[in-house]
Amino acid sequence: MYRRRALAALTAAAALTATALVAAAPTTEAAGPPPAPADPADRVVIVLFDQMLPQYADQFDMPNFRKLRGSGTNFKNAYLGYMASETVMAHNVITSGLEPRHMGWTDEAYRDHANVFGKGVDAMHITGDLSLADFVAIEKNEGIDYPKLADYLHEARPDTEFITVGQKPYAVTTATGASGDIGVYMSGRKSAYNATTNPTGCRNLPLPGTTTYGQYRQPDGKNVPDYLLAVDEDDPSLCGRFYISSSSGTDYGTKAAFPSWLYPTDGNRYVAGTDPDHLGGDTWVADAAIAMMENEDWSGMFITMGAIDKNGHMWGAQADNGPQDCSTVEGMTHVECAAENADVQLGKILDAVKAKDAEDGGHTLVVLTADHGATYGEHFYGKRTSGAGNSNWYYAPPDLGVWDAGSSAVAPDYSTYSSPSPAIADLNADGNVQFSYQSTAIEAWLLDRSPQAMKEKADQMLDMPGVTASYFKNAAGDGFVLRGTNAMTNSEKQWWRAHGQEIVDTMAADDGPDVIGLLHDRTSYGVYGDHGGAQESVQRVPMVFWGAGVDKLKTGDSFRTPDVMPTILAAMGISQTAATDGVAHPLAN
Repeated sequence: MYRRRALAALTAAAALTATALVAAAPTTEAAGPPPAPADPADRVVIVLFDQMLPQYADQFDMPNFRKLRGSGTNFKNAYLGYMASETVMAHNVITSGLEPRHMGWTDEAYRDHANVFGKGVDAMHITGDLSLADFVAIEKNEGIDYPKLADYLHEARPDTEFITVGQKPYAVTTATGASGDIGVYMSGRKSAYNATTNPTGCRNLPLPGTTTYGQYRQPDGKNVPDYLLAVDEDDPSLCGRFYISSSSGTDYGTKAAFPSWLYPTDGNRYVAGTDPDHLGGDTWVADAAIAMMENEDWSGMFITMGAIDKNGHMWGAQADNGPQDCSTVEGMTHVECAAENADVQLGKILDAVKAKDAEDGGHTLVVLTADHGATYGEHFYGKRTSGAGNSNWYYAPPDLGVWDAGSSAVAPDYSTYSSPSPAIADLNADGNVQFSYQSTAIEAWLLDRSPQAMKEKADQMLDMPGVTASYFKNAAGDGFVLRGTNAMTNSEKQWWRAHGQEIVDTMAADDGPDVIGLLHDRTSYGVYGDHGGAQESVQRVPMVFWGAGVDKLKTGDSFRTPDVMPTILAAMGISQTAATDGVAHPLAN
């Protein structure tokens, strides 16, 4: 049992963390960007491996990743530098150069302080279910639109497109935003073909191993090109390559096994499957990206592959390290197979990039990264029942509810998210929790947000299982105050002293939580492979830049994810015109 230390004993730690505080408003690097390259890149492709830990490149068979890492600029100590360490945050951080507190939303949960969605002042929303229009509405810094990578590329490379593609709608829409030209993701599950009721469904996508018609997914999003939506000219029920089998009952054993049953897979959304004409998963993402690469006039592309993330959530991230037979669909649900298939897709993408450069001239900058790391929930405090993932992550008291679809929602959800684990239920013993989100950190939005009420909730968090430190929002609302700590291991303490305050403060916004509890390493409340918090393993990400004009360099320089966009702009010879939290790094000696 970890013992709490009094706040008075934290003076030394607080002094150490004070040096890590970041500015309350976006700022560019005082010394200015690196000198403009002699031969700037003409295009940029960001390839993001969702939930990829840096060590996977060596642990698994990923020769393409290792080749680029070894021949480009590798920031070996890169980390996110912000909470929440999640997909719904990272894709906009990467394309804006901003920390969450400056970009409009700070986490999976959003308090609508300005009533942007018209559901009431301070109504709670789950951001993963927001639409593109919803994200565009909140992509503001104090009501002022901020430029993103697509805006800079449009200005510098007129008449070219910025394209985003991936499985997850929120990954694609957050990166696309208002100024992205094309954003392609997998649709929701569509009804199976029926000659009478659904004659335009896909009758060439049977359930695996059967002749029975199954549910399917197809390309969806913003300005989806017609060639991705192609069906047979004579028979529209014969669907084209980018339609994939995705029946809810096709779970490849993940609904029957523990811990995958907490958050099981469905069909070929993340698993490639065995139908050679309709492969899903990251293969679908890469093939769609290459088709657009060949058919569109683009200057920027963001390719986000989600299979490692899904498999890591199901099986425990880095703990899922046993050998797998990746020729079977059961094997494909594991981390090793997802990582190795993602690397195969990277090889295909690189071949397409080289062909584009040869055909159109100029050269393309390639960026390899991840949106977050992960940790294994060796110490797990969520429910262990089948399908418990979402109710472990999200808690809305049953009388308050939460809006689960942004501006298009008809009514709050009063039931789905009101069944928390016992530890989280105890958090609301005083009835002051409006909403909480818990993964590898615990965050609470309160009804009574007085200083005293926040301090009391921060004290309560310190007594919860797995908590190392708790914080409450300061009076100005632009940072957090450390309330107290519990004992930490030496490695945990070293990371926390260097980065804890810095990371927590990036959530200081009107829409963000009022109280935060950081957790020990290898600790989770959501699923057995999780992220979201401030631990080193969920903050560390690979960060590789490769292409003409990029030197072979392995550097220990500090690099945070908000630095990605400024670094891309500098490498492309594009002047930055708006302040960012990130700074540009040189890619050549």
